[in-house]
Amino acid sequence: MGDFNQSKYINDFIKETYDTIKVQVPKGQKELIKEHAKKKGFKSVNEYMKDLITQDMERAGEKSSKTVNIGRDNTGTINM
Repeated sequence: MGDFNQSKYINDFIKETYDTIKVQVPKGQKELIKEHAKKKGFKSVNEYMKDLITQDMERAGEKSSKTVNIGRDNTGTINM
């Protein structure tokens, strides 16, 4: 039997469980966004962006009963 490869296990789990969205920003802006997110109490830029998307969708009045891993507490509703 082969050795357990934790990195492969985690990467496979992420690939099967999450969709990935890539965002490109001008050079230097990434650090500004990271600092801003931290000042607002977010642990990561990813957490900050998920929260922004959730809030925007809620403001747009879009509705769905699908609960997904998004938002500050890692649970929330995407309103479609």
